[in-house]
Amino acid sequence: MSNTSVVEALKAAGLYKETGRIEEQMLKTTLPNGEVREHKMSEIDYVDLKIFADELDIALKLQNPLVQSLFAKNADALVSLIRVINNDSASGFKGSVGSGRQLDAILLRAEQFQDPDTAIVAGGIANRRNSWIRTIGAGDIGVVSNFIEGDYAIAPAGHSHHLPMADEEGIALLGFANPAAALCVDTLQITYLAQLYNIQNLDFELANPFIGDSIIELKQPLFIYPKESALLTVHYYRVGIDELRPIGLWVKMASNLRLLVSD
Repeated sequence: MSNTSVVEALKAAGLYKETGRIEEQMLKTTLPNGEVREHKMSEIDYVDLKIFADELDIALKLQNPLVQSLFAKNADALVSLIRVINNDSASGFKGSVGSGRQLDAILLRAEQFQDPDTAIVAGGIANRRNSWIRTIGAGDIGVVSNFIEGDYAIAPAGHSHHLPMADEEGIALLGFANPAAALCVDTLQITYLAQLYNIQNLDFELANPFIGDSIIELKQPLFIYPKESALLTVHYYRVGIDELRPIGLWVKMASNLRLLVSD
């Protein structure tokens, strides 16, 4: 937790500048089966990266320092995500003053995701979560339970549809927090582009016990780039009230952040 500032992290990487432009580059990522994928990162003005860093540090100002450090640690990769998305939007990152195809980013919140506990209803918005708080009953114990999934309305068989990204959006998932009084979840599995990741422990009861912050960092952050998809499933081991919530960022075009129900 030596650095909690995205601005300072990008300064150290030479990506925080008032002028100039960073050239187009290729980004390589490796799937769990060893397959290497390439994503083109667009040219972008350094001032756009400065806007991103300044606004993210402001958004994180009152967050837990452990959460701040996760974003700072992954600052370079977050910039890469923005540049990949900018290939299709081609309008740069302008943040809170952006409009049209210009990019902005928002911290992950419950209303952006489908509720795995609701019945399938025509139209995606009706299925959105109201909260991360979730009642875990006996029927949820010992079985695979979806945590992040796609709209049921476009799923061929209802639940377990992977969450898809459009051409001009992407997600960065860095870790999880769980402020529940009595924890119910202990493992997580990611499926990315139909490839299963290894199961990861969510040892919240052991995480930072001396300062009372139940925060887990993913062994490898998950970046869902444009036109890709992912599904997150978890294992519940006892009944109770769970409050598992992801720590991350959703990058979208400004035009798609003008309606509260569409973000």
